[in-house]
Amino acid sequence: MLTATERPIDRRIVRSRSAIEQALMELLVEGRLYDALTVSEVAGRAGLTRKTFYARFGSIDAVVLNMASELFESVLLTVPDEAYELPLFKGRLTHAILAELNKNLTLLEFLTTLCPGYLFLEAGRGAVASLLLSRFRCVNDLAPISDFDRDYLTHLLATTLLGTITAWASRGFEDGPDQVADFAEEMLGPICSRIFQLAE
Repeated sequence: MLTATERPIDRRIVRSRSAIEQALMELLVEGRLYDALTVSEVAGRAGLTRKTFYARFGSIDAVVLNMASELFESVLLTVPDEAYELPLFKGRLTHAILAELNKNLTLLEFLTTLCPGYLFLEAGRGAVASLLLSRFRCVNDLAPISDFDRDYLTHLLATTLLGTITAWASRGFEDGPDQVADFAEEMLGPICSRIFQLAE
């Protein structure tokens, strides 16, 4: 018997979720205001019923949160373990993250300029907490950190990352990912030093 994680993915669910995400992007790119959008409008553009929309996401915010979370997850899982090794130096981690994000500029622009920033930030915090800090611990064989340290590191890293990406998008992605990574590294330096102290 297959477990929940081993069950084959229902292609209809994947298709309908993708159609909803695409419909939302199209409507916002066409100039519709996020706060004025309705589930009926997004579902109709996707060729689906409201019932199907609610079965897949539950709300328009949930669509954006899912898109941002999947982006962060794919980026952080693609970054090689070596980039997480302590001590951090020469911006290996920030360069690796920005290089991966650079492959998704259309989605980044959509998420940072047409959607509420708090959703992008929430997805970033979740990714930092569940993936980035966990990989730091795993790759460097660190002891668990306190709730205080984890919470503050999570929020500081996510906020800095969001600010950097938002600024990059507002400048039309005209700055190279290496240039942006260097700047982000300067901002993240003290936070990364804190992570290094935790390893000692």
